[in-house]
Amino acid sequence: MFFYCKMGWDIKGLSFEDLWKLEGEEARQAIKTIDSGMAQHLYKVAAEQYVIVIGNLPSAEELDRTAMGRLPMHEHLIFEEVFSLEEGFSIDVQGYLKPRRGKISQNPRLLYYVQMAWDPKERQLEGLWDNAKKTLKDLGATKVLSLYRVAGQQRIIIIVDVEKAEDLNALANLSDLNSPIVEKVWLLRDYHLFAEDVWKGYKD
Repeated sequence: MFFYCKMGWDIKGLSFEDLWKLEGEEARQAIKTIDSGMAQHLYKVAAEQYVIVIGNLPSAEELDRTAMGRLPMHEHLIFEEVFSLEEGFSIDVQGYLKPRRGKISQNPRLLYYVQMAWDPKERQLEGLWDNAKKTLKDLGATKVLSLYRVAGQQRIIIIVDVEKAEDLNALANLSDLNSPIVEKVWLLRDYHLFAEDVWKGYKD
């Protein structure tokens, strides 16, 4: 079962020093979920107190047990959105991101979460889905890491790596997508790089 979760932090009563200690434990556990393949995508939303994950678990029960009790920060995490997903396609995401980390200072690129939707009454995505998978997979300058459809909705999620923010305009203007509504565009941080900052307490 592929799933998407958006998680915020409830940090009332926590100093930032205590937060980074606790988040440091969470980060170690999170890296294990990436290494095990449980988390296909795991990112910190830049400049916001959110983490998003796209992962693969065998059942809703396993997702619930992980969210409610297994995570070191489970008492301080608020799961704001949870979707079941159908995978359109995905590259070897971590294999792609690993060499990118060492070059990010010399060759800056931008990771984005892009969420698009269509009028649910018109059911346009039923006819667009196959073309969307092919078109997005074949894009040039914009590297699409993965594409997912939100189960039961007229909505897709795209993770992209671009050289400049202007490249995102090409996504919404693709004729094969038939003028979607772009609902969300979030700038993302590779979770490994975020974890390094957490372990340093965001200090140089």
